[in-house]
Amino acid sequence: MYNFDQLLILFSVLLLLVVVFSFINEKTIKLPYEIGLVVFGFIFVVIYIIGRNLNLVHLPMEFINLYREFDFTDFLFKGILCFMLFSGASRIEFGDFKADKFLIGSMAVIGTVVSTVVYGLLFFGLGYLIHVNISFLEACLLGSIVAPTDPISAMSILAKAGLPKRIGLIIEGEALFNDGVAVAIFATLLTALKLSASSISVISFAWGLTTEILGAVAVGFVVSFLLFEIFKRSNDNFIKIFTSLLTVMLAYLICEYLVFSGPIAAVICGLYYATGIAGMKRKNHRCMSEELHNLFYSFWSVVDNLLNGILFLLVGVILLNIKNINTLSVEMIFVIAFGSIVFNTIARFLGVYASMIFNRNPPKGKGMRNSKFITFMTWAGLKGGLCLALIMGTSISLATPTYNLFLVATYAIVLFTTVVQGLSVGKGYIFLSKNKVILNQKKKNYKIADKLIK
Repeated sequence: MYNFDQLLILFSVLLLLVVVFSFINEKTIKLPYEIGLVVFGFIFVVIYIIGRNLNLVHLPMEFINLYREFDFTDFLFKGILCFMLFSGASRIEFGDFKADKFLIGSMAVIGTVVSTVVYGLLFFGLGYLIHVNISFLEACLLGSIVAPTDPISAMSILAKAGLPKRIGLIIEGEALFNDGVAVAIFATLLTALKLSASSISVISFAWGLTTEILGAVAVGFVVSFLLFEIFKRSNDNFIKIFTSLLTVMLAYLICEYLVFSGPIAAVICGLYYATGIAGMKRKNHRCMSEELHNLFYSFWSVVDNLLNGILFLLVGVILLNIKNINTLSVEMIFVIAFGSIVFNTIARFLGVYASMIFNRNPPKGKGMRNSKFITFMTWAGLKGGLCLALIMGTSISLATPTYNLFLVATYAIVLFTTVVQGLSVGKGYIFLSKNKVILNQKKKNYKIADKLIK
């Protein structure tokens, strides 16, 4: 348990690294903010590990111990995730999802389940080939960890890729909602693993998943409805901001107590506030001034960017959490990392494909056929802090060699999708849709001549 001084030291060091790495990135290679932090964080860790092994670099043991005691899972799930999801969702209205609600729903549920099973089968097969003792249940557990697209990565990176609005909303909508599904699958498989269960009841799994999601939606709506009434009626702008903070915190805590999906409740709260604020502005409500509108979104933008920076930095340095790295050879790390990236792509493709089969309104347009849309959505499936938080949550349940393998696999996927796919997703859209594009580098804005979807 940290005392106040330790928390202040840890937060100060993290913020220092965020500022320094962001400044270096801004003045040198100019990668997007989040990707730059991942890259420089990773480089920092590699230099540290090499320097430590050569006895050239030594960090104070007090700080090393402080970092090792840091609970990344609690930090994300019980700390910052609810605020980041609320901030991202508060920029989207409920009506924006109207045209693609079936597609987003099927990708969030069917796509996640299919990706979990497919990845589990492939990784189990790899373990058999390289003579690593991994059970099928453990392989599926890893599949549930890497199956969901991360909402934080999607909203912060893809929003800057210059994609058409509808495509961006589909990606963001899936990412916002599929984390609850993935967490439910993960919790079920982890419980079965602890109980040494060889099979899982489909009925209990479906019931648990349904209650967790619907319960979270209900809590989000009820809390948002009650507190937004205060938001509408108050004449003090700061009370309004405090009310929005209270809304997401209260909804998240209630869901934690009732064992519902807190992240989904946070998303519902954000969507509710976005829809309510937009409605007040359209009606010229007396309590919705331009000053309040700017203050609300400026405040949540600062919160979002600060927490994003810390999270993506932690993604870059998470390799420090490997236990007894001598259990892994260089050849093993390479095979696991490469295989995981390939398996993730295959599983993601089949998950999107399965979602399209059950979709009533598949996106169609002269720029991109369904096959190309599936290919693009496969490449746009970025992974991030959510996956790493889940794998960190298995550190006690899994044996050290298995945990190290899973951490390497998860980290390889997160690093590859965040950096490689995150940097190329905009160009991938242009290539697949064959649009004529004018790229304004200064404004970082794509102007699309031919629209993807009518």
